[in-house]
Amino acid sequence: MKKNSILIAGGTGLIGRRLYNYFFEKGYNVSVLSRNPKESNEFYWNPDTNTIDIKALENVTHLLNVTGQSIADKRWTSDRKKELIDSRINPTNFLFKQVEHMPQLQHYISASGINCYGYENPSHTYSESDSYGEDFVSQLVEKWEKAADQFQSVCGVTKIRISPVLDEKGGIYSKMKKPIYLGLGTIIGTGEQPMSWIHRKDLVRLFEHVIKNNLFGTYHGATGYVSNEEFTKTLANVLNRPIILPALNSAICHLIFGEMAEILLKGNKISTHKIEETGFDFLFPMLNQAMKHIATN
Repeated sequence: MKKNSILIAGGTGLIGRRLYNYFFEKGYNVSVLSRNPKESNEFYWNPDTNTIDIKALENVTHLLNVTGQSIADKRWTSDRKKELIDSRINPTNFLFKQVEHMPQLQHYISASGINCYGYENPSHTYSESDSYGEDFVSQLVEKWEKAADQFQSVCGVTKIRISPVLDEKGGIYSKMKKPIYLGLGTIIGTGEQPMSWIHRKDLVRLFEHVIKNNLFGTYHGATGYVSNEEFTKTLANVLNRPIILPALNSAICHLIFGEMAEILLKGNKISTHKIEETGFDFLFPMLNQAMKHIATN
C-alpha cells in the first residue's frame, strides 16, 4: 500500500488534518491541497478561481475530498445555504475537471453526511440503501454525492456518510464541552432523538479500510447511535459536571437556531452493519469509552 499516492482536498480542516497525520505516520505518500500552503507537501489550489498547482496531481492514485463548510456554524439563511452547497459541489466539480492530470487515479473517496434520510420514520434504522429525505440537509447530501459520482467514469468511488466526530480539537465534543463544564449544558428537546457519533481514530481507520480493501459505494462513518440525553449526560459524567438546567424546548431551540433546530430536535437510527460486514472493527465501540479517551488526550 505504500506505493499509493494520496491527495487530500480539504486537508487543513479538522478531519483532513487527522487524515493527513494518520496516513503520514503509517508511511503513505500523502499530500494536501491548501489555499495557503506552508509545507513542502502542501500544494496551492483555489476552486473558487479554478486554479491549482498541477504538480499536486502527479502520480495520485487516491483522491480524498473532505471539503465543505460546517453546517452547524451559522444560521441557515438563504446565503448560508448557498455557501454550504457551493463549498461542497464547486470543489468536487473542479477536481473532476482535473482528472486528465491524474492518469493513475484509482479511487475517489468523498466525505458525505449522515443526516440525509429525513425524519419521517423515527422508528426505522437506516441503512445506506435508504432514500434521501426532503429537508435541506438531505438534499444537500444528495447533490454532494451526485457530484462525487462523476468520478465513476474514471475510477472507483466511495462516499462516507460521516456522523458527528468525537475529537478534542473540534467538532461536537468541543461545542458541547465548554457549556457543560460551565454548568450551562442541557438536553435538547425531549432528549429521545437519536444521535450518531464516531471517534476520530475510528474515522481515519475507516478511510484506510476503504482504501486497503477497494471498497466502493456508500458507507456510514458512524459507530452507532444513542439518545441526545444519553450523549449529553455521558459527556457531563466524563467531565464530572452535572446537568442542572431544564431541557431546551422546541420553541426556544427554533428561536435560537432557526431551521437548523430540526437536526438538533430530530435524528435517525443509523445502521453500522454494512461496514462491519467488510471486516471493519471499531476501536471505540462504546460512547463512554470514546468520550473518556477524548477527554484525556
